Amino acid sequence: MAPEFALIARLSIAVQFTVVVTLLVYFLLLRNTVRLEEVRLWSAAWFADAVALGAVLVSSLPGGGAMPLRLTLICYLAGKTAFAVLMVSGARNHIRPGAAPHIRPVPLAILIAVWSLGIGTIAVELVVAQFAESVMVGVVVATGGWIVLRNPRSQVSRWLGLAFLLQSTVFLFYAVVLAPSLFGRPILLPVMPYSSFLDAWVELILALSCLAAVADRSEEQLRYANRELLESQDRLSQMVDTDPLTRLANRRAMRPFMDRATAAGALLIFIDIDDFKVINDRFGHPMGDAVLQRLARLLTETFRPQDAVMRYGGDEFLVIAPEMTQESVTPRIDRIRMLMGSSDSTRPAVLLSIGVTELEPGGDPSAALVRADHLMYHDKNRRH
Repeated sequence: MAPEFALIARLSIAVQFTVVVTLLVYFLLLRNTVRLEEVRLWSAAWFADAVALGAVLVSSLPGGGAMPLRLTLICYLAGKTAFAVLMVSGARNHIRPGAAPHIRPVPLAILIAVWSLGIGTIAVELVVAQFAESVMVGVVVATGGWIVLRNPRSQVSRWLGLAFLLQSTVFLFYAVVLAPSLFGRPILLPVMPYSSFLDAWVELILALSCLAAVADRSEEQLRYANRELLESQDRLSQMVDTDPLTRLANRRAMRPFMDRATAAGALLIFIDIDDFKVINDRFGHPMGDAVLQRLARLLTETFRPQDAVMRYGGDEFLVIAPEMTQESVTPRIDRIRMLMGSSDSTRPAVLLSIGVTELEPGGDPSAALVRADHLMYHDKNRRH
């Protein structure tokens, strides 16, 4: 190689090595903050690329370099091959998180070593090894691009797939340029001394596409985590606002129902189980729980779907029935009294005290609740 071409080649390799080392440092820092498998794989890929280029750079130094040519070639082949395989593995893991590798790390390392040692020692001329490596890397990286474009996670993933195809196109272009030399003819274009300049730009584009894919997946994870948080809040709110025994809404959940009732008008029905303590003392607390559950079920069955049935506290229940009339509520109350008042060998007869009052549209819900409570106690005192 002419001295001027050797200088240009050394400069282009130095530029590419600087770019790759910069990308390696950035990905290593990113790996400490973004816990994604593709980031770990891509960090390893840039490390392998830096090793390959570092070996070539050292060998190109004045004075013949510090490394034998064959050792340099083997390091380059191993580094570039590992770079291609790790980049594709990262892309595959990006579109299918948690995907198991097609080849386990140890067998893969053996294959890379066999390839690198085989080509590095068997190839009679350097150009033959360059051609073989260009074809192999081009095919591997093209496969990665095809995998991403075939099943992209998002539009950003498509750009990643295109960047892989651009990288593979460059290597396959080198293979075409070098092909005539396999038959003793000059290469098609004298571009190899400048190739590292082109490689640096293409690898920078590839790295930016990887970073965009990482940002897109991180944003997707944040959206998923936010959705999970909102769903957890909803579940927690339901747990807090739901009575665990009867599965009815509890007193904490009353406000939205009361607000709607205040706007449209409603009947408030206060229900209390008479002598509930006696039931617990005589039949036991499991029977008391069964009585509460039965009353909750009958209230839900008797009133309409739009009516709010809730356990107000202890043995007290409240029904908020929007736009219901006194005439339509009476048969419902009678039915509940009759069913709860019947007894058999499995359950005691239960008497209910009930107070019904009307909350007019725009009325005071607190005052209406007090009236319903007083009417319920009046009903209780009247029957005792």
